[in-house]
Amino acid sequence: MEKNEKENQSSALEPRVKAVLVADERNIWLEEVLDGLAAQDHKKIEFLLLLTGNDKTNSDIDDLIKRVIPASKIIRTANTISYPQLANVVLRDELAGARENFFLFLKDDLILDATCVRRMVELAVESNAGIVGPKVLDGENPSPLEDMGSVLDNYYSPVGRSEKGENDQGQHDGKEISATPESAMLIRSDLFRAIEGYDTEINSPDNNVEICLRSDLVGAKIVLASNSVATRVKTQTQFIKKNIDVLRPRHRLRMALSGNFGASLIRSVFESIPIMITGVAYGLVTGRFSLTWGHLSSVWWNLKRLKSLNSMRGRIRENYAVNTRNRGSLEPQQHSFRRAVIGQAPSGTGPEALTRIRFHQLWAALLGPGGIALLVAGVILGFGSRHLLSEGLPVIGRFQLLPADPLDLFRSWWYGWRSTATGMETVGPDGLSALGVLLSILPGDDQLLWSWMVVAAIPIGAIGVWRLVRPIGGGRSRAVAFLVYLSIPLPYDALKEGRLTPLAIYALLPWLAKRMAVSQGISPYGSIGGQPGPGIKERTQLTDGLLTGLLLALGIAFDPVFLIPVVTIFAGLFVGSLLSGTTSGISRLLKSFFLSICVASLLHFPLIIDLLTGRPASSLIGFEVWKKGSLGPSGIFNLDTGNFSNSSFTWSLLIVAAFALLVGTGKHLFLGVRSWLIIIIGFCAVWFADQGWWLGRTPEEETLFVPVAVGLAWASAIAAAGIGSDLTNPTPKKIYLRKISIGVAALALGASAIPILSGSLDGSWGTPRKELSSVLSSVVGTSPTKGEVSRGGENRIVWIGEPSILPATASVFTEDVGLAITDGLPDITDQWPYQLGENKGALEIRKGIAKAIAGDTNRLGEILGKWGVKHLILVEGIAPVPYQERRFHLPSFYEAALTRQLDLARTEGLNSAVTIFENTAHEAVHAVVRDSNRKVVPAEVARIGWDDYLVLSNADGAFRWMLEPVGSWKIYNSGGETPILRAGDEGGLPTRRSVRVASETTSLLQLDGTASKARHRLQIALLIIVLLVTNWSRLRPDRSEL
Repeated sequence: MEKNEKENQSSALEPRVKAVLVADERNIWLEEVLDGLAAQDHKKIEFLLLLTGNDKTNSDIDDLIKRVIPASKIIRTANTISYPQLANVVLRDELAGARENFFLFLKDDLILDATCVRRMVELAVESNAGIVGPKVLDGENPSPLEDMGSVLDNYYSPVGRSEKGENDQGQHDGKEISATPESAMLIRSDLFRAIEGYDTEINSPDNNVEICLRSDLVGAKIVLASNSVATRVKTQTQFIKKNIDVLRPRHRLRMALSGNFGASLIRSVFESIPIMITGVAYGLVTGRFSLTWGHLSSVWWNLKRLKSLNSMRGRIRENYAVNTRNRGSLEPQQHSFRRAVIGQAPSGTGPEALTRIRFHQLWAALLGPGGIALLVAGVILGFGSRHLLSEGLPVIGRFQLLPADPLDLFRSWWYGWRSTATGMETVGPDGLSALGVLLSILPGDDQLLWSWMVVAAIPIGAIGVWRLVRPIGGGRSRAVAFLVYLSIPLPYDALKEGRLTPLAIYALLPWLAKRMAVSQGISPYGSIGGQPGPGIKERTQLTDGLLTGLLLALGIAFDPVFLIPVVTIFAGLFVGSLLSGTTSGISRLLKSFFLSICVASLLHFPLIIDLLTGRPASSLIGFEVWKKGSLGPSGIFNLDTGNFSNSSFTWSLLIVAAFALLVGTGKHLFLGVRSWLIIIIGFCAVWFADQGWWLGRTPEEETLFVPVAVGLAWASAIAAAGIGSDLTNPTPKKIYLRKISIGVAALALGASAIPILSGSLDGSWGTPRKELSSVLSSVVGTSPTKGEVSRGGENRIVWIGEPSILPATASVFTEDVGLAITDGLPDITDQWPYQLGENKGALEIRKGIAKAIAGDTNRLGEILGKWGVKHLILVEGIAPVPYQERRFHLPSFYEAALTRQLDLARTEGLNSAVTIFENTAHEAVHAVVRDSNRKVVPAEVARIGWDDYLVLSNADGAFRWMLEPVGSWKIYNSGGETPILRAGDEGGLPTRRSVRVASETTSLLQLDGTASKARHRLQIALLIIVLLVTNWSRLRPDRSEL
C-alpha cells in the first residue's frame, strides 16, 4: 500500500511530455519509428502524429497507429506544409489547454531507444535546460556517430561536433551545444510558447539551429543527453540536398539579422557583404549555381520577409536575457568565413579532412618506404642544387637572363612581337606570359626565383611519378619508381647544357601519363576489371578529357614539342592494351585523347591558325644538330643524353623494369606490358632520329628520352609490386625467385644511382661556373634600360655556331651551323623557335654572310651595318674555356671569310670559345637620313614600353627604323599619326619605308598589335571558360550519392 502511494506521488511529479511526430505516411520505416515511441519507459507521454503524404484517411496506416500507439491523436495535412508550420500546430488554441511540461519534436527518420525520452527529461530537469537533444547513431552501423548536435561559428553556420565516420567512444559526451540534432528536440513548453515556436520561414536544414539560437538569446540552456540514444534510418532527401545551397545563405542572413541589435547588427550587415560577393564568385567558379543563386537572392528573400523578421526581433527583445555563460567557448573560430561562403569547411578524414588529421596522414606516409625515399631524394637534390638555388643558374644555352621588367615576357606574348632576328610578329610561347606575370607578383630577386623554378622541374617530375604509380602498390613501389626516375641522367644533362624544353617535359609528362591511364579506366586506374587503386577518383569521360586537355595545353604552352612524347605515351597505352589481349577501356582512351587534343587546340587557337595559314610544323622545333649514328645502341639503351658524370650504368634500370614482365601476373602483367610498350616506342623514336630517318627537324635527345624514363619508372613500380605480391606463394621455387629478384633489382638500382650521387657533390650538377656573358660584356656593352635615352637604339649581334650552344634560338644556315640575331646580349625572349618567312632583315643578313663566305664581297660590314649589326660572334663553346666540356669547332672558312672583310675588325685575346668581329660600318637602328648630304644620323631613342619608342630627331630628313615587320609600326607626333612614305616615294628613301621629320622634333614609334591583342583576349576568355567547365564537370555530384 505504502509502496503504491510512493509510486503514485512519483508519477504525479513526473513531467508531462507531448511527443509530436511529423511523418510521411509513405515512409517504409514508419512502423519501426512508431515502435520506438511506443516502447518509451517515460510514463507521461501524449502522442500527436502529424501525417503528410495523403490528406485522405488511409485505413492501413490508421490500423497500424491504433495497434502500436492506441491513445495517439492524428492530424493529416498536405505535402506543401513545411515542418516548422506542422510543429507549430501545438500552439493552436484547441491544443494549447494541455498542461504538458515539454514538447518533443520528432521527424520520421529516427528510431528512439526505449529510455531515450526519460533520459532527456531527467537531464532537462537536473540541469534546468530549455532544450535537450539525443545522441544520434547510424542505423546501419551503430558504432559511428551520426549527429551529436552542433555549435555555431561567428557567422551563424552550424558546425557538427563529431567528424564523419567517427566512432562513439564517449569523447563528446557531457558538453553544451548550440543546436540539437535536427530530427529530435525536447523543449520546455513555456519556452516554446514564449518564443512562439519555430520560425516558419526557415525550413530544413536550419530550423533546429534557428530555434536554438533564439532560445539561447532569451537565456535558455541547450544540452545534449549523451545517454539518450536514437538511430537514424534514412538520410536527407534528394530535394533537400539540391536546395541546401540555395537555402543556407538565406537562412544565415536571417539569423544574423534576428540575433543582433545595435552596433552588432550594423557589423553583421557589413560582414554579410563580402560573404555574399565571395559566395557568388565561388559558386560561378565551381559550378555550384544554386549556391550563387542562394547568395544573390539572400538579400531580396529577407527583404520580402521583413515584417515577420521585425516581429521575431520584437519577441526576442521582450524576453532578451544577458547571457552570463561563456558562449564564445562554443564558437569555432577557424574557417567561419569559408563556411559562410561555401556552406562547408574541412572535416572528416578524406580529401576534406581537418588540417591536423591530414598532417598526421602525411606524417604516417613519410615514415613508410616511399616517404623515406622521398626525404632522402629531397636531401640529395637540395645538396646537389645548393649553388644553383643560392647563386642562380649560369647564363648558358636557353638559360638566358630575364628582361629587366618580367612583365615584358607578357607584353611580348600580348603584342605578338619580339626583337629576335631584327623583329618578327609570331605566336610565342604562352608559358612565358604566365611566367612574366608570376615573377612580377612574387617578391625577391627575379633571376633567382627563375632559377628555383627551373630546378623545381626535377622534383615536380619525380612527384608526378610518385602519383602515377600510387594506385599500383604500397610505399615500396612508389619508392622504386621515384628513385628510378631521379636516377636517369637526362634532367641533369639538360641543366648542364642549358636546355629548357626537356626539363619542362620531364616535369609534366608523368602527370599527363596518369591522367591518360585514369581516362582509360582499367584497374587499378579505374573500375574496369577490378577495384580502383589508392588515390583514384573516377569521373565522367568528359571530365577526364577536359583535365587531360588542360595538362596537354599546359605542356604545349612551354613548347609545342611536348606533343611528341605525349603521343608516345598514348601509343604505348593503346598498343599495349591490344597486345595484352583486351580492348577494355580502349574506346574511353580514344575519346579522352581526342577530346584533350580538341581542348588543347582550342586554347592554342592562335598557333593553330598559324599552322593552317602556311606555317610549317617543323618551325616549332628548334634547329638541333643530330649526327647520324652519334648514339648507337649502347648510347640509346644507356639513355646517353650528354656527359653528366658517368652514366654508363643507366642501362641497369632496364633490368629493374624487366621484372614487371618476368614476375608479374594478372593486372600487374597487363600494366607491365603497357609500360614496356611506352619504353619500346620511345626507344624506337630515338633510334629513328639517330639513323637520320626523322622527317624534318629533330627534337633534342632529352625530349625523346623522357617517355622512356616515364615508362622505366612505371615498369619498375609494377615490378616492385609484382615481387611483393605475385611471388608471395610460399613454394620453394617462388621464395628463391623472390630473393633473387630483390637482390638483382637492388644492385641495378644502386648502380644507376651512383652517378647521381657523385654528380651532386659540386652543388650545381656540373653546370659551368662561368658564362659567355662574362667574356662578352666588356666588348658588347650593356643594353639600355627602359626609359634610358640611347643614340640610335640598341645595337645588334649576329651569332654563328652549332645551334645548341648558341645563346639564342638559331635558324638553319648550313647543315650543322645555325645563325641567330639579337638586339644586344640575348635574353629569354630569344629562346623559342620561329619561322623566318619574309623577314627582310634576317634574310639580307644571311645572304650577306653567305656572299662573304663565297668570296663575293669584302664589305660585309656595310651589308649588315644598315640593319644595326655592330658585332659578329663565332661561338664554339657553351661557356668560356676552360669552364665547359662541350666544344663545337666551326669550319675554318668562317673565321677566314670574316677576317677578309675590310669593314670588320677582329677583337683579340678574349677567349678561345668565341671569336668577335666588330662592324666599323655600323649604322643605327633608328636614324634620320639627312636631306642635305644623305648621311645617316642616329636619333635619340628611349624605349618607353615593349611596343613603343620615343624618338628625338637630330636632323631634317627621312626617319627610318630597322625593325621588322616594317608595316606594323606607326609614327605619331603632336598632330596625330604621321603619314608613312613607301620605298621610292618622293621625300623618302629608295629601299625602306620612312617618315618626314624636322630637327629637334619628338615622335612616338608604336607597334600596331591590334590583331594579336584581339586573339589573346579571346584566348584568355576561352581559357576561363574551359577552366570553369572543367571545374563544374569535376565537382558535379554523382547521381548515386543523391
